[in-house]
Amino acid sequence: MIVVLMGVCGCGKTSVGQALAEKLSWEFADADLFHPDVNKQKMSAGVPLTDEDRYPWLRKLHTVICSWTSEGKSGVLACSALKKSYREILTTGQVPQDLSNTSSVSQRIPHQHSDSARPNVLFVYLKGSKEVVRSRLESRTGHFMPAGLLDSQFLTLEEPDDSENSVSVDIAQPLMAVVMDIYQIIVELT
Repeated sequence: MIVVLMGVCGCGKTSVGQALAEKLSWEFADADLFHPDVNKQKMSAGVPLTDEDRYPWLRKLHTVICSWTSEGKSGVLACSALKKSYREILTTGQVPQDLSNTSSVSQRIPHQHSDSARPNVLFVYLKGSKEVVRSRLESRTGHFMPAGLLDSQFLTLEEPDDSENSVSVDIAQPLMAVVMDIYQIIVELT
């Protein structure tokens, strides 16, 4: 199984992900480490990323998921995955058809994976109010994502719906309570 911890910046994806992966003895990857420098520079300057900025990054993350799956490993990926289309790219490796028809990215990103190759991915939405997340962001140091981009993150966010393999967990509770909630969900599913 692959668990993708998703949500806006500052919701705790990395902290929860590291603790959860350790508890499960699973692989862990932080999607932020896969951003190209140009993306990090844009975000550091307070410029929100466009879909075209994100597509190659999401495809790279899809390869991480597929490598875990092909090696028979389970893993936890901390990734914002703010839009449904981004989550689709993570699971299929494909830019959705309605987006690729209007984007020059479709020529650079070949459509190589079919639905039959879709890995077993559970999206765990770390859900919290803007106030809770903002207070966490403002106390965080040494990260390229400034608190000023939080509003754009919430504007971009498309909460998972019933058509997706997803659950929501409230982040207003302590870190280990969040981890244990997710752990229980995984135990029930496996």
